[in-house]
Amino acid sequence: MYQTLEELWNVVDDLNQKHFPENSLKPILGDGKTFRPKVMFVFINPTHANISSNQNWQGPRFPFIGTKPVWRIFHRAGMFDDELIKKINNSKSWSLKFTNQVLNFLKSKSFYFTNIVKWTGSDAALPNSEKIKLFLPILEREIEIVQPQYIVTFGLIPFENMTNQKIKLKDYFEEIMKSQKLRFFDTEYNGFRTKIIPCYFPVGRGDPKKAVEILKLINRL
Repeated sequence: MYQTLEELWNVVDDLNQKHFPENSLKPILGDGKTFRPKVMFVFINPTHANISSNQNWQGPRFPFIGTKPVWRIFHRAGMFDDELIKKINNSKSWSLKFTNQVLNFLKSKSFYFTNIVKWTGSDAALPNSEKIKLFLPILEREIEIVQPQYIVTFGLIPFENMTNQKIKLKDYFEEIMKSQKLRFFDTEYNGFRTKIIPCYFPVGRGDPKKAVEILKLINRL
């Protein structure tokens, strides 16, 4: 069993080379506070828009490097730094130095960002069931190693695959907005217990406004 994230990332690289040898985009890994963060945020799958998927990138590889929309959502929810969002909004690309500044901010907030599928696509198409099945054990081991207090799943794909439960986000959203209290889904990974919080995907086909409202409640934890 893999004991460290570094060992796990080697497996991710091997899986990508074995199953997707034609894909020149690097897989995006997880990063932030890597041991016992307050919140692990699980997105779906990365795209080429993440500049760390480039073969020449020498820095850390975590979700949404070099992009703007998701960071804006976190900022609107009060979970991201004013100065950093200014730089993101005004910059055409991220330097390695700036990437590390964002990473250090995630660490300072006790946040950890990752994806359920660690395969990078050329577009925003959702991953098929084979890719989810291939990479889900990686995420499960990642959770055991990182040991987050809470896990936020963006979109139904991570939630349903991680909990084996089905929910309607609309109903969940209405419930927690009415009560102004989050409802958690207790989950256990090889003896490690954590709480999952479902959320709308914050950009694209998701619902940014509702994602912001859920994130505001999460920010109170």
